[in-house]
Amino acid sequence: MAIYHCSVKVISRASGRSAVAAAAYRSGERLTDERLGKCHDYTRKSDIEHREIMAPDRTPDWMLDRSSLWNGVEAAEKRKDAQLAREVEISLPRELDAEARCALVDSYVREQFVSQGMIADVSLHRGHSADGQEQPHAHVMLTMRDLTGEGFGKKNRDWNAAERLEGWRAAWADHANRALERAGCDERIDHRSLKDQREAARERGDAEKADDLDREPLGKVPLAAVAMERKGAPTDRGDEQRAVQARNQERRELTQQFRDLSARIAETMRGLGEKAKDMAQGLRDRLSAAWGSQAEDRGAAERIAEATAKRVERDRDTPEPGSAADRIASRMGKAGKPHDQAAHDRQRQRDRDRDRER
Repeated sequence: MAIYHCSVKVISRASGRSAVAAAAYRSGERLTDERLGKCHDYTRKSDIEHREIMAPDRTPDWMLDRSSLWNGVEAAEKRKDAQLAREVEISLPRELDAEARCALVDSYVREQFVSQGMIADVSLHRGHSADGQEQPHAHVMLTMRDLTGEGFGKKNRDWNAAERLEGWRAAWADHANRALERAGCDERIDHRSLKDQREAARERGDAEKADDLDREPLGKVPLAAVAMERKGAPTDRGDEQRAVQARNQERRELTQQFRDLSARIAETMRGLGEKAKDMAQGLRDRLSAAWGSQAEDRGAAERIAEATAKRVERDRDTPEPGSAADRIASRMGKAGKPHDQAAHDRQRQRDRDRDRER
């Protein structure tokens, strides 16, 4: 898979380095450091895929020659701890062929460095990674002084700004991703740290992506260790990287197992939810039926109560046959006219007394 690597560092005399020697190694050429009178011959290097000097339009012709360019840089620097050149090292996507890789580096370097007035000495290497696979990469050596006529002027301090570095790193990811898209590849790279990528994924609610990014970063294996690993001799740095890869693989497997288990649990819960819905609906139907029956019973009871109340009211006005009230009503009816009230009251009292004696 495509990986992100874009490092920026300075080639300095303080660390005992030479711009001429660095250029000879990266280009696979034979160059002589005129200041030290030392020849650097790397013509036997076989992994050089492409080499080129890219410069602004106003660059004098003598700077387009690699030996003249870097000996001129050395001559312009007087301090024993002078910063000689800036180097950008970038990993190129394995998914791209040699032509696409060359076009990618060309567009990136011209946009980010040459357009700002730097001269860029570009070398593309095939290279190999610690896992034994091919790992194409590019070395870009950059001048650090402004161009003035036929020579170098002052150091451009603006090129040292931290935001410049961050911009170069982000721009490389953009260029590489566009190249991968043009090539029909789904792989993408990101200049941010794994931690920043995880936080960004969580902020946008992409938990699965955040889980995928929850891994240990692979440490860089020095070229000497890579060479020994290729010869079959394990190294400590190689062992460390293999251990990290094993832990990351285990983490991926456990994460996938957790996702599968979560999916099964969710599916089971959905099934239980459907069953629960069916059970709940059945219970509601039964309750509705029960409440409906009770409602009918209540209605019948109310109708019975109403009829009873009406009968009581009616009986209160119409005495029951054989009762004292019925006998009084009969006597009153036979007379055809009412008795006086006092006589009527006395008769009712006598009837009540007689009923109590019975």
